[in-house]
Amino acid sequence: MQTVDYKIVLDSIAAAVSICSPVFNAAGDLMDIIIESQNSRCVALTGGAFKNGTCYTAVKDMLTPAANWFATAERALKDGTVSEKTFYSYICKCHIKTSISPVQGGLLCVTLTDVSAEKEAEQQLKRQNERLAALTEELSESRAGLQKKLGSMQALNEQLRLAAYHDTMTNLNNRACLHRDLESAEAEAKRTGGKFGLILIDLDNMKSINDSNGHSAGDDVIRKFAVTLRKRESGTVTAFRFGSDEFILLMQGISGREELQDEARSLIKEQNAENRGLSCGIAVYPDDTDVLADVLKYADMAVMEAKRNGKNQACIFQQYIRDKFLQRLNIEQKLSRAMADKIFQLYYQPQFDINSGTLRGFEALLRWHDDELGWISPERFIPLAEESRLVVPIGDWVLQTALSTLATWEKDHGFDGVLSVNVSPLQFKEADFLRKMQDCVTRTGINPQHLEIEITEGILIDNFDEILKKLNFIHDMGIGISLDDFGTGYSSMRYLQLLPLTTLKIDKSFITNISEAGGKETEITESIVSLVSHLGLDAIAEGVETDEQLATLKKFNCKNINVQGFLKGRPMPRDLCDRLVSGDKSAILTIKDSVPENGNG
Repeated sequence: MQTVDYKIVLDSIAAAVSICSPVFNAAGDLMDIIIESQNSRCVALTGGAFKNGTCYTAVKDMLTPAANWFATAERALKDGTVSEKTFYSYICKCHIKTSISPVQGGLLCVTLTDVSAEKEAEQQLKRQNERLAALTEELSESRAGLQKKLGSMQALNEQLRLAAYHDTMTNLNNRACLHRDLESAEAEAKRTGGKFGLILIDLDNMKSINDSNGHSAGDDVIRKFAVTLRKRESGTVTAFRFGSDEFILLMQGISGREELQDEARSLIKEQNAENRGLSCGIAVYPDDTDVLADVLKYADMAVMEAKRNGKNQACIFQQYIRDKFLQRLNIEQKLSRAMADKIFQLYYQPQFDINSGTLRGFEALLRWHDDELGWISPERFIPLAEESRLVVPIGDWVLQTALSTLATWEKDHGFDGVLSVNVSPLQFKEADFLRKMQDCVTRTGINPQHLEIEITEGILIDNFDEILKKLNFIHDMGIGISLDDFGTGYSSMRYLQLLPLTTLKIDKSFITNISEAGGKETEITESIVSLVSHLGLDAIAEGVETDEQLATLKKFNCKNINVQGFLKGRPMPRDLCDRLVSGDKSAILTIKDSVPENGNG
């Protein structure tokens, strides 16, 4: 009855249970375990491998050979505690947790539990933990990589910022940085009601340095000056390289323009000590203008005024400078249109033999009348034409027009005098100047001996040997060569020895006071006339305007001196010249009153 109850109890247990009896040797050591009984679950789990009466040594390897069953059973018998072991059983094809516990009567209860689900969960958790650890490590590596990339990006951004806002040659702030800082300075000035100013600095004569010593020498000058500016920087003063040889000092928190003027003068004095010159232009916000863009523009106008006034000085912007600039800009714009619309005119100023009063010839003079501005003096527009190189096409037009007029005079009136045509240095140095002049002479058919090319010493400054070749070529064509403004240049005597000249024009500055008692001009002019006479050249005294001046010139008793000036005739339009060339004596009375008065007298 008890056995039947015991078997029912075992079969009702969900776990696989077997009751075993230990087998000891004579020494009391555990030798084996015999399966005495097992429930149906154990039979099913082990596939019938466990049978009653079977020794555990015969079946233990079917479960797993890795477990030390005897040690586990001995520990359970000795300590009276449950000993557990989990392993994968190939016979059961699952993970088994084995529990060995002592029971009454010296027996052992072996419980086999399928823990595959728990093991799988454990393995899954382990895999998740391993994946999490891997992700953590990967994240850590990514974070490190990201930080490295971020550092590289920050370094690159710093390099880009330096490239965007710094000049690599001088390591000063550049033009882009200036515009950014000007906006910041404007905002600060508006917030505080303060002022800031600009000193625009132009290094004088850099072209001469580059041309004579090479651009590397010019670069050295620029770099050294940049070092000077960096030393002047502070919390309120910032230096910028604005252009090739232009720099800017931005001074914030100033009380007035005097601070900028003192700074500019200090810079000029410092550079003069090193034999360098500076031209500085100063403008202040908001004193001169409250428009940010105009501050820089006005400083630029001021530096141009400083250069026009002789360089190596500081000029503070004033309203008259703006007015002059706008007038100049207006003339520049009109100049291009005047050339395109062909509204220039040629006037001709007569030249007379001082002794006989006979007509020697004319000087062709460019005149320009604008509907808005009226007559514009050549002293105003010729320099602008030279800066824009419009003087070259204008000069070509003058030469063609003058030679066409000369051809008409020769053909219609038998003109046997000289027509003098001014040639600018830029025009003369053009590679095709000689070809164009030859073509013009050939096309008009003039007698070359009636043509005189008038030059100034400025034409001889650069590449003297090449200029001399051109002048000799012109001389060989039979064309005369006149040197204008003689006596004002430092090397005029040398030119007399080398150049194939036919005429010297005595500058008006010597004639103005020639009749004054005790004046040096009389002695200088007489010496020039005597020298010209000995050289066999023609001399033309420019700017003769009074009878006293003419009388003084006649006292020199020079046979080949001529006069040109308002006393004998102003520059005239062609129709009056036609009358004079044709022999109309009444034209002599008219030419004194001809217009316009601007230009050479």
